Amino acid sequence: MGQRNEELLAQARRIAPLAARRAEDTILLAKAQGCRVFDADNVAYIDLFGGGGTNLLGYGNQYVLDAVRRGTSLGLGTGFHGTGEIELVELLEEVLPELSPWVVTSCENQAWELALRWCRRSTGRQRIVVFDGNRRGAVEALHVAAAGPLGISQPLVAGITADSARLIRVVPWGDTESFLTVLAEVGVDTAAVVLDPIAAQFGVVHPPPEFLRTIQERTRSAGALLVLDETLTGFRLARGGAMEVFGVEPDVAIFGGSLGGGISPVAAVAWRRALKISPGDDLAPPPPPLGVLAATATLSVLRNDAVHQRLEERGQQLQGGIDALAERSGRPLRCARVGSIFSLAFARTPVSDGSTFARVDQESWSRFARALREGGVLLPSRSPAPAFLSHAHAVKDIEQVLSAMDAALKRMQREDES
Repeated sequence: MGQRNEELLAQARRIAPLAARRAEDTILLAKAQGCRVFDADNVAYIDLFGGGGTNLLGYGNQYVLDAVRRGTSLGLGTGFHGTGEIELVELLEEVLPELSPWVVTSCENQAWELALRWCRRSTGRQRIVVFDGNRRGAVEALHVAAAGPLGISQPLVAGITADSARLIRVVPWGDTESFLTVLAEVGVDTAAVVLDPIAAQFGVVHPPPEFLRTIQERTRSAGALLVLDETLTGFRLARGGAMEVFGVEPDVAIFGGSLGGGISPVAAVAWRRALKISPGDDLAPPPPPLGVLAATATLSVLRNDAVHQRLEERGQQLQGGIDALAERSGRPLRCARVGSIFSLAFARTPVSDGSTFARVDQESWSRFARALREGGVLLPSRSPAPAFLSHAHAVKDIEQVLSAMDAALKRMQREDES
């Protein structure tokens, strides 16, 4: 780490401790281009953290930047619903014709609040059922953990009231029998079942088709609404996201992540067209104009089938290389992947639920991730958190990543032998 970066980190520890803690796990970003990020000393890293999934097309994608630059000449008045928002929603309905209407918001949290509030209002019920692998994001209501009897939850972080936690029931991921048991107990007061289709809290878990079918069928038979979390998978796995890849048919879907093209936070909530609903008047403020322009440009780029084809090819290249390295090194390094989202874990068995997640070797991961960062590659500091490829990752970039991983595994071997 260079001198300037160290100076800024020392300053951040005094005045911005959260920024400092997160930067120590990654970097203090000075600039970004393509699939690389740079610190204050202009040291480059191949980025697999992916801005938490927002960087789908690559940092500084020229088409997205040009759209935003053109928009800045229009004044970009905030606080209004603009003409650009109508164009964006038209594109969204083109990509996902099963969903309508749409509400575009300035952040994922606003979209979640709107969706969960609508579910409770429309059903007249209060409880929300979630899975322990669900991504929590910044949604306060979802920061709960299983406690005691099946389905009972408690606050995961200080400051969340016990009363709020009691309205959330937590079900083990992939456990159909437990889901049906909880639904039989609280189904008459369940407003919604929230599903993260890849259980991102555990990295990447492929959902069994029969599990998804049961969730959809039994949620609706209980009179509850199925809410699909597409904040990571939407537009990234395919143009149609998890709805297309896994065949999920939600009543409500939440989008965010890559929608803003890595330029500006923006999110959206949409309802199943067949419901013919009106979202109500308690809506969030209008979305930021820059976010709307970036989202419109991103969706326009994704009209090209070659984007997702390239993402899948790079994903296959990376996964195949990691599997070969793990076999050669004799270490239980596992790669789980769907499209351009992947997760890595040092584990004897595949990570598929809460119990296997708890057995991941975090100490080995810390050594591996630290060695990779020194070798110019950024991965999440926690395993098996989701990591991401972008359209800007080329064949040679993946080769460089695999070379750095090979060096990191050999370094770990030398350390163990000494």
